[in-house]
Amino acid sequence: EVLRGTEPGRGGEIQLTDALQQLAARHRSAACAEEKTGGPVHGVVFKGRRYDTGDRGDYLRAIVRLACEREDLGPEFSTWLRAYVAEEL
Repeated sequence: EVLRGTEPGRGGEIQLTDALQQLAARHRSAACAEEKTGGPVHGVVFKGRRYDTGDRGDYLRAIVRLACEREDLGPEFSTWLRAYVAEEL
């Protein structure tokens, strides 16, 4: 419901963070009014790699990294990638 009502933001995309802010605001105001129209928003501290797959460059970096890390694809793909990079440089 909240995502459907969220206006596009940066880059003309609907931003999940905007929808989460609306959801949290609804929950706060509903808690005061004793009326539950939103829901609680929980967060997690994340330490690790993060890619913005809405960004074309980050999307490609994520795909390449994940392919290299897969046991079934990684060895062959990594070998091909090294050869490709060596040819192009």
